[in-house]
Order: sequence, then C-alpha cells, then structure tokens
Amino acid sequence: MNEDPPPSAPAPVSNPTTNGNQNLIIGLVLGAVVLLLFLLVLQMTGGGFGDGQSELEKLKAERDAKQKALNSISNPTLMSSSGQSPQALANRLSADSTTLAGLVSQLQALLSKAQNDLKISNGTVQTLSVQLATSSSSATENTQLKTQLATAQSRATNAESQLASLQQQLAKSPSSAQMESVLRERDEAVKTRESYRHQLAQLNEQIKNMETSEIAITLREQLATMTEKAATLETENNKLHYLAQELRANLDRSHLFVEAEALKAKAKLLYDELATLNSATPAILQTEYERITQDLGARVVETVTFQTSSSNISRDKVEQIRLKLAAGGDESFYLVVGYASKSGALEGNRPLSADRATRIASVINHQKKKDQGVQAIFLSETSRFGEKITDNQICEIWEVRK
Repeated sequence: MNEDPPPSAPAPVSNPTTNGNQNLIIGLVLGAVVLLLFLLVLQMTGGGFGDGQSELEKLKAERDAKQKALNSISNPTLMSSSGQSPQALANRLSADSTTLAGLVSQLQALLSKAQNDLKISNGTVQTLSVQLATSSSSATENTQLKTQLATAQSRATNAESQLASLQQQLAKSPSSAQMESVLRERDEAVKTRESYRHQLAQLNEQIKNMETSEIAITLREQLATMTEKAATLETENNKLHYLAQELRANLDRSHLFVEAEALKAKAKLLYDELATLNSATPAILQTEYERITQDLGARVVETVTFQTSSSNISRDKVEQIRLKLAAGGDESFYLVVGYASKSGALEGNRPLSADRATRIASVINHQKKKDQGVQAIFLSETSRFGEKITDNQICEIWEVRK
C-alpha cells in the first residue's frame, strides 16, 4: 500500500532590506539635482544672451547711422540743395575749366579782330585823305569824300575804344596758375571723398568682428571725427563754387554787362520804364510792374538778394534760376537789373552792383536755352524795395518774351 507524502511547510516571508531603502533615497536626490540644474541653465540662457543681442543691435544701429552720414557726403542730390557732392563738384569744375579755356580763346580772337579792324580803318583814313588832297573832282565829290573820311575816322575811334576795352578785359581773365589751383583743389576734394569711403569700409569690417564694447566706443569717436571732416569739406566746396563763379563772370563781363545805349530794343524800353520808378513805394511798384507786364510783355521771374559787400550766389539760388530758365520761352530775352542801397558812396556801390548783376547774367548765359539771350545793367541806388538796407542790395531777373 502506497502512502501520500507529508505536506510541505510554507516558505518563510522575507522583510525589506536596508540596501533597497538607500537606493530609493539616492534616486530621489539625483532627480532633484537634475531639475535644479535644468532650471539654472534656463535662467542663465535667458539673461546672458538677451544682453549680448541688445548690445549687438545698438552697434549695428550706430554702423547704419555712420553709413547714412557718409552717404550725406557722397549723395549728389544733397549737394543740389545745400551744397553739392565732391563728385558732382569735380564734374562741374571740369566742365567749367573747359568752358573757361574756350572763352579765353574767344576773347583773344576778338582782340585780334579789333586790332585788324583798327589797321584797316587807319588805312582807309590815309587813302581818303590822299584822295581828298589830290582830287580835282567837283564840289559834290569832295563833299562825299569828306563824309566818307569822317565816317572812317569815327570807325577808327570806335575800334580803338573797343581794342582798349578788350585789352582791359583780357588782363582781368584768370591766369593759368589760377585755373591750375582750382583743379588741384578739385582733385583734393575727390581724394578726400575716396579716403572717407575707405575708412567706412574698414569700420564696417570692424563691426562685423566686434567682440567688446571698447570697439563700439572707438567707432563712435571715429564717426564724430568723420562728421567734423565732412563739415570742413562742405565749407571748402562752397569756396570752390564761388571762385568758379567769379572767374567765369570775369570772362563773360565784356559781352554781358552793358550801358543803357547798348541794350536790345525791348530791353531798352523796359530799362526806361524802370528808371522812372526810383521813388516808388513797394505798393506803387507792384501796380507799375503789372502795367509793364501788360504793355511790354515783361515780368520779374526771380530776385537775388545779396549779403553786404558780397557777390556770391548760393547753389540753391543757382538751381532756382536754372528751373526758371527751363520754364521760360525758347526765345525769351533776360535782363538782369542791378540796384544798390543808398548807404555808402555811389562810386563804391555801382561797381559792386555791376559785379552782382554780371555774375547772375553769367549763370544764366551758361544754363539758358540755345535761342535765349541775356544782358546785365546797373540801374541806380534805391530804397524802393523796403526800409532796410539789405532789402535793396538786390538784382532782378526780367524775362522779355518774344
């Protein structure tokens, strides 16, 4: 008989060990440390990178301002209203120098022609004198010969006067040394502009490689220096502009500035009308100018007021005159009438006013349309334009339509 085996005893239950509790505690501590490190990294990233980005943006803005400042030096449109870019100045001075050289040649040709006319007139006088002395013709023929002799003598006198005037004007024309000086100054202006461009390129490169705030401070100092140099260059450009005006006006004076008897027909009528208005008030002057416009077809298109003892015309005013010429009639005639204030002596005021009128006429002469004409004249000392002395240091530009 088989017997069943006795039942086995239940397995004993073990209690948690000490090593298991320690592992759990270490895991919790490590998790807390990782969390704290993560929060610390987030805080450092948000603060440090924001400040660096802000500083970089500031320096880039300064770089852009520096670029804009240099553009203000080189931009041609800026110098049309305040002063002109060095490049535009260089181009204009090159054109002016070519024009001046041509005008000197024309003046020398006129001088040669006047000398030749004088020689021919003297020969005619001698021939007629011989004919008159040896003639056995009738009294009528003798009278004709005397008339021809008188005419020839008059022409000879006029030729001598014209020759003296041309010699005087030629003496006032600019010398080759003056022209070379103007061209040298123009070349220096161009070199200065190129130097500024090179400096700006270097500064832009420095900004790209910027690492510390010391670089930004250096760039600000350099920008301030360049701004000061730009202001100095603008002053020098203005000096060259006025010098070119003066030289060109000296060359043009002989055929632009005239006395009343040499005016064109319609311009002479206008001059005679204006000469009767020396004692007119501004209100009366306006009424009379409207009448002149109706009667003669003439009107004031621009006025130029000058500083005391100065004949300079600003770039802005030159541009205004150019626009008025472009809008004028294709065959219009322009009369520049110069006035002087009643302060000071006439012997000093008249030449100064003549210089101002001649300079404006010279500007018109080099910017006018092909068939437009221009003359300049001094009218009088006056107080017609206002009570202040500076109100009457003025030139009027009259347009007489065909």
